[in-house]
Amino acid sequence: MEKPIHLFLLTGFLGAGKTTFLQRMIDGLRGNKIGIIMNEFGDLSVDGILLREQGMEVCELNQGSVFCSCLKGAFVDSLVDYSMLPIEYLFVESSGMADPSNIETLLTEVIGKAKGRSYDYAGAVCIVDAVNFMEQFDILLPIERQILAASYIIINKSDLSDEGELARIEAKIRQLNPLARVVRSSFCQVDFEFVKQNLEEVQQKAIAENHPKSSLNTPGNKPVAHTIRIGGIFAEAKFREFIRNMLPWSLRMKGFFHLDTGWKKIDISGMHVEMEATDIVREQSELVIISTQGLPALMQIYEQWDNCFDVDIELE
Repeated sequence: MEKPIHLFLLTGFLGAGKTTFLQRMIDGLRGNKIGIIMNEFGDLSVDGILLREQGMEVCELNQGSVFCSCLKGAFVDSLVDYSMLPIEYLFVESSGMADPSNIETLLTEVIGKAKGRSYDYAGAVCIVDAVNFMEQFDILLPIERQILAASYIIINKSDLSDEGELARIEAKIRQLNPLARVVRSSFCQVDFEFVKQNLEEVQQKAIAENHPKSSLNTPGNKPVAHTIRIGGIFAEAKFREFIRNMLPWSLRMKGFFHLDTGWKKIDISGMHVEMEATDIVREQSELVIISTQGLPALMQIYEQWDNCFDVDIELE
């Protein structure tokens, strides 16, 4: 009888470092056969592009959460398809606003449909952003749900926080989920031996009996993702001004933009802005802006763009 595929769920709020984890995991598990399902709210998968640069085959499920009815069917179908491939591990990177409370229910739906091997749900790995966690936790319920569902929790960006702040983060995490394994890291540098161990026991103990079984993710409350796609070369100083003015209106911005200083990879979470030179060249510049502020945020994108550039944009 063939061994089951070890399935790990990867959670973490927008910008916490999930893709960095996957990139390091690929190196840490070199020699093992790995599958990846990536879930994004927007239609531009910057993370998928980066992983393909490392030679990985990635299945993308975009414009919603796999835990919401809007993508649940596609997620189950993807699991069925992967069950027929010769892989040892399958990692499901959920969108940053995902509430994974119903993951076991979804996996139950795969039983009987899978044509290949079965899945062994090995647990959830949650990436915590040490810089923004305490502020975001108080206003974003999905972060609490991600902690509750986790077996292994990585407090990432620890180098950017002091010991007092890290201690407060750990205390909050252990208050919610006292049995999960908690480690600190920078750039998701962790020992990947934990992947080869079974976290199922921790998973079962860590989830309390009163843990919610239904997901917060519904078609009516999902964040809105607007994508800018445009040709041409733009002044970096003006582009930085546009980004700066959009910070209060967005949860997350990421993409690739052609500036007068070269192609740049844009990665913005909260008020933290990263704009790095990249060898990745796209047919046109692309930037996805994720927001929960609806029409006002949409109007701000147009207004702030017009304040910085003479070229009109159309949002997708």
